[in-house]
Amino acid sequence: MTKPKVQVAVSRLSDGKWENRGLRGFLEYRDLGVAGATDGRFGANVARAIHAKKATDHASLHYHTLGFHLTYILRGWMRTYYEDVGEIILKAGDCVTYAGEIVQAHTEHSEDFEVLQVTMPAAFPTVQVENEQTEPR
Repeated sequence: MTKPKVQVAVSRLSDGKWENRGLRGFLEYRDLGVAGATDGRFGANVARAIHAKKATDHASLHYHTLGFHLTYILRGWMRTYYEDVGEIILKAGDCVTYAGEIVQAHTEHSEDFEVLQVTMPAAFPTVQVENEQTEPR
């Protein structure tokens, strides 16, 4: 019996590279190497605020086409909207998880906001939604 090759990812904060990439220009991201270790089956990153996001800033409705999404708040807080759930505030230590596609908008976060995100798969499309009736208040 052939033992499958094990791929290991070690991500150290001291060696971490923060990049202003991705969906939101008000966050910077540190990839945790999960996609490489799992051949893209899963992804994980830590995102942190470059600056606070105010509720008066535009919050676009969107959804992600993926099988699983876990969001765990490490520091600070965020106000977010999920269709059929409504607006919620998540604080450090809070977690939200969903499978499938759910319309959402991230409306506000603190200056010290930091979040761990785990997805399946690692790469997935984000679809913008323009619908006045679903727009969070």
